Amino acid sequence: MAKKRARLFETKFFAFVIAAFVIMLYIWVYSKTGIFQRLEDKILDSQFKLKNERQTKSLQEGAVLTENNLGISEDILIIGIDQKTLTEYGKWPFERIKHANLINAFSRLNEQGNRESGLFIDVFFNEPDPNPTQDAILSAAIKNSGKVYLETVLANGPTVDMQDPLFKRQKILYENLGTIKSIKGNWKTLLTYSAFDPPLEPMANAASGYGHANFNNDSDKIFRKQPLILGSTVLIDTLKLDDLTPGYSVNSADFERLLWIDNTGNPHDIDTPITNEALLKLKKEMKANAPLKVEDANADGVPDESYYIIRHYKNHFVPSITLALALNYFNKTLNDLEIVVGSYVLIKNPQVKDSQTGELIPYSIQTTNDEYDKDGNLVNEGNKRAVPEIRIPINENGQMLVNFMGPRSSEYAEGWHTFPVRSYSAYANRDPGSDPTKWKRTMAVNNKILMVGAFTPGMADDEKPTPLGMMYGIELHANALNTILMDNFLSKAPFIVNCMIFIAFILLISLVSSRLPAIAGFFMAIIGTLVQFIIVNIIAFEKFNYLMDFTPVAIGLVFTFVSIVVYRAFTEERDKKQIRAMFGKYLSPKVVDQLTNDPPELGGVDKELTVFFSDIRGFTSLSETMTPQELVNHLNVYFTAMTNLALDYGATLDKYMGDAIMCFWGAPIPQADHAVLACKCALRQIEVLKELNKTWPETKQINIGIGLNSGVVTVGNMGSNLRMNYTIMGDHVNLCSRLEATNKEYGTRIIISEFTYAMVKDKFIVRELDNIRVKGKNKPVVIYELVDCIESLDPPNFGLNKTTAKKQKI
Repeated sequence: MAKKRARLFETKFFAFVIAAFVIMLYIWVYSKTGIFQRLEDKILDSQFKLKNERQTKSLQEGAVLTENNLGISEDILIIGIDQKTLTEYGKWPFERIKHANLINAFSRLNEQGNRESGLFIDVFFNEPDPNPTQDAILSAAIKNSGKVYLETVLANGPTVDMQDPLFKRQKILYENLGTIKSIKGNWKTLLTYSAFDPPLEPMANAASGYGHANFNNDSDKIFRKQPLILGSTVLIDTLKLDDLTPGYSVNSADFERLLWIDNTGNPHDIDTPITNEALLKLKKEMKANAPLKVEDANADGVPDESYYIIRHYKNHFVPSITLALALNYFNKTLNDLEIVVGSYVLIKNPQVKDSQTGELIPYSIQTTNDEYDKDGNLVNEGNKRAVPEIRIPINENGQMLVNFMGPRSSEYAEGWHTFPVRSYSAYANRDPGSDPTKWKRTMAVNNKILMVGAFTPGMADDEKPTPLGMMYGIELHANALNTILMDNFLSKAPFIVNCMIFIAFILLISLVSSRLPAIAGFFMAIIGTLVQFIIVNIIAFEKFNYLMDFTPVAIGLVFTFVSIVVYRAFTEERDKKQIRAMFGKYLSPKVVDQLTNDPPELGGVDKELTVFFSDIRGFTSLSETMTPQELVNHLNVYFTAMTNLALDYGATLDKYMGDAIMCFWGAPIPQADHAVLACKCALRQIEVLKELNKTWPETKQINIGIGLNSGVVTVGNMGSNLRMNYTIMGDHVNLCSRLEATNKEYGTRIIISEFTYAMVKDKFIVRELDNIRVKGKNKPVVIYELVDCIESLDPPNFGLNKTTAKKQKI
């Protein structure tokens, strides 16, 4: 028998070792790779699709009834450059005077209090028009409006210096409209671009606000985030490595930094002020990994000087156009922002213009719809939620997750619209001219944010893939802006929360799968996954905009379950083989099967058992009447019948000792009625032996004596490392052997001790024989002859079946 497995390696304990490994693997994968994030992006897409499945009812062809969505701001209006506009105005891009007409249509109102909050034009004005008059007209319209917001383009490319004409144009925006200054945390992790393409100088000077229009797609090319802050870097100076001295520093408070670039083009920050130790390390690294700048001033082919370059940059931080529009809507400026990198962008005390009085009031969001009667009169005002601050969650790159409110809108008025959409030409054709007497009182855009952009397929390559399918660029901006205005942010659970959820589910599945059958554990794993996905993830997302990781839990559950099942398969199969090898010769096949499903304690333990000894009377005389071969054959018939009966009654066969049989009940499988089973077996053996003797001649007939005793004995594997036997030892074993021999003195067949009698007295007929003191025992023991059984002698329902037992009735 193999050495007993250490307690730790039992499945119910080792499952938690597997769980610990899975948890550590999860933490490593989470911290070292982006696998889980990419999978979570797909889960987020699915959640968006589930959440935004709109329930619509067709009333008639071209008409759709939808419920008012309180998650969408009523102050966002898209003005789409649609097919109707292109048909009317001709090929894109059309004359810039059309943009001026659109701007004038909104700005030329008699009652300026009915003006829009802001007018964002998602069109690049970064190249001069062939007709300078067009640019002059547009610039004048932008300036006269005082509400127009333009975009600047940030891109990766060759870094410009402060003398570059593009930087001079960009600088106009910085000086006129400002940059973001209040940034806490590591601003170097914010996304930074080295090139830009700002609006023309006249437009930049005329604009009332600006922002970048960048969206960053994820690794699968889907747009889910918008960077609210982007860095735009400009080269201030280049230095030679040898010019750096200990103590050299730059103004990091003004977002200046030193960089060196390695042979592969990757930048490396240099912390300042520079220490002597850091400088020595820098020189070593650059000599090993940076390209050497070689100068040949006189072009004679001989280098005049070579050195390593250090670059001194300055960053300017630019808001997204949506953040700029939101600040204007809330009557705040860039200076009012508080930014903590990797945490939030904070807009304190937002205020909006009251549509009735024109005064600024604290911002609030409507949470229930207004109620109107059949005549359209307001009956009950809906509830509103006060918003004392707008706290926008951002990651370390300054990105905000966009909470998409629906799929792309149709360019046709009768189609589906997530946000209200109006045709560009419908407004651009309504410029009343410069005569104030012809100006209108209102354009029904009071305090609305107007967003102008491409809104027809294929125009200006302005369609982007999103979680809800392809969407026009202006709709991406609208969804991002709506996320801010409606304080409707998606918040990701921090790692510690995701980790605790992961650990809880892994420990749960480890507990279940190590103790339940594999099928039950499998269904528990599936149920656990569904519960976590449906109840925790979907509800948290739809009700609270809270995102918790699902894929690590799902993968972890499956991996843990499979690992534990495989471990069980290997270890339990080995255990079963060991148990079958040990007990296959001692127990009936069905009892062995029971043992493999519920393995016993295989070490030496004390248990209360009933011990059985039987011996052939007059064996010497019997052996003298037969040849050795005949004797062996004869005994085999006897042993087979007696052994089958013992196994039939659930006994564990211990050993054969010459002509004697030793067995016991109560181990390795506990048997509450071990004494009853032993007594029944003894009586049944006497009956079967009588039947056998009828078939044999008188000289070959066998008589036996049986001894039964019950008590606490030591049972377990005993022997050497090379050979072991599952057997019993103790005083009660010795007493049983003495009782078997005592049958000779009293002329009986079966003697039981007082200890066995106390357990079976209500079920058997006995005759008290004597109060004896057996060899090795000081205290006398009352012994009884077992005569008969009050109830049936049929064996229990294990081991040999009744058909086998009947065969023994020869």
